[in-house]
Amino acid sequence: MGVLGPCSSNRCVKKPRLIGLATVLVVLVLQGSSLALEGKSPEAEGKPTANRTTTAEAHLELGVSYHERMFADLDQAIAEYEQAVKLRGDFAEAHYHLALSYHTKAKLRDDDKVLYRKALKEYKLYLKYLPKGPLTEKTRQNIKVVESRLR
Repeated sequence: MGVLGPCSSNRCVKKPRLIGLATVLVVLVLQGSSLALEGKSPEAEGKPTANRTTTAEAHLELGVSYHERMFADLDQAIAEYEQAVKLRGDFAEAHYHLALSYHTKAKLRDDDKVLYRKALKEYKLYLKYLPKGPLTEKTRQNIKVVESRLR
């Protein structure tokens, strides 16, 4: 299985189509909700019912968009955390969140060992700089999980 990414399926989403489908979905949902609150059916009001296929496609497109954004946001988060620890090497919380981001990305990339090693290093730095911090127990649990992935 290859690396998951924004266009890992056979479909790459075009933003204008996504916005159009998202708008349709919102209108249909709001229309149905307002009629339901009034106790009326769309047919009784002479309004078209939501096309299930169109609504399903809109949900699909939104899901793909959020999925794509997750990858971009995760990479941006990693870049920001890396800058934080570069500026202040003893910033335990930044080390923890950098580790968590590497850990998440490693899982998304079919157990990427390089990213797991980076996560392990950052988790250990959190413990070094804040051994009795609020995230200590969670960090120790995550270290065990990452170590098991590296075996």
